[in-house]
Amino acid sequence: MSEGVAPPRGGLAAAARRRWRPITLGLLLGGAFLALALWGVPLREVAAAMAQAQLIWLVVPAALFLVQQTLRAWRQALILQGSHPAHRFRTSLSVLCISFMLINLLPARLGEVTRPLLLLEKEEIPMGAGFAMVVVERILDLASMFVMIALVAWLVPVPSHILTVQGVQIDWVGLGRVAAGTAGPALLLALLAVLFLGEPLLRRGEARLPGLGPLGRRIAVPLLRFGHSFVVAMAAVRAPRRMLPILGITVLTWTVSGLMYPALAQAFGIGAFIGFGEGVGVLSITMLGMAVPAAPGFAGTYEAFVRGALALFGVAGASPLQPGGPSADAVAVAFALTMHWWINLVQACTGLFFVAVDRVDLARLLRALGQELSAAPRATGSPP
Repeated sequence: MSEGVAPPRGGLAAAARRRWRPITLGLLLGGAFLALALWGVPLREVAAAMAQAQLIWLVVPAALFLVQQTLRAWRQALILQGSHPAHRFRTSLSVLCISFMLINLLPARLGEVTRPLLLLEKEEIPMGAGFAMVVVERILDLASMFVMIALVAWLVPVPSHILTVQGVQIDWVGLGRVAAGTAGPALLLALLAVLFLGEPLLRRGEARLPGLGPLGRRIAVPLLRFGHSFVVAMAAVRAPRRMLPILGITVLTWTVSGLMYPALAQAFGIGAFIGFGEGVGVLSITMLGMAVPAAPGFAGTYEAFVRGALALFGVAGASPLQPGGPSADAVAVAFALTMHWWINLVQACTGLFFVAVDRVDLARLLRALGQELSAAPRATGSPP
């Protein structure tokens, strides 16, 4: 990082100690989910499934991921240009690749804060504007997840899964379809209401705070703080001429991401189970899983939710998918491990490329990150 920003005091280790609860919870959950992902599957079978895979297919999800990353950088640039028209796409691409690499390396998504830090360093974009951009992206991706889950629930055929409880048979896939088809649109409408009626809704919520009990205030205050962040963040991009391209890029981004899963399914011989619709289903379920506290790189969490999503679409069981081959469960675990760590490697390479080309001092950046994390929350709110 350049000499234009004074070296910060404090450090990442000190900031991490202050956030030990979410970090510890993420590590514990990551370990538990990894154990769940590997449950009942001998590692030798997983290795056999990887050995039999046609790894030439890895080129396809890697290429699609690079396209997805470029689209995300384009969307980030459009969001920032709403308040800072001089912002460049090239800067957005570099910032996004480096910060996403650090998100995978650091616990509790601490690397997310490096995006505002790098934007401040490279183009003197205020930290508040950087955090506002992060809030907008989170909301767009959250809404995308709701939409994808609802579409998959109603449009993609899912095998029935019957659960028997005290002699009563329950089709939990059917129950999930109804829940997703109703909760998803309801949550999406709530986000739209905050987008267009945010300020009066927030004022009404603040007026009712004194009448709430301690528990109610403990829940309401963070929600109101995040609501303020959302309203402030959306102010610069609410105009249709800017919002429509941002929404279009968001749709294209997740369409490309959904294509990664059927491509890798071909490598593992499960293309008959995972087409584009099922791939979007695996993607959306995995996004849902990544919302919980996680270990660095979402280790364990990603594998468990991918295996669960594959099981939903029929890739499950101790029987081999092909005579003499590994079990379906082993193939599912091998698929999850390959997709996760191969894409993380590709992402790390893009981040290291921009670290080298832009001569980013990672040690200095991490010190700045520690200083920022140790500071008091901003008026715009820290990234959710």
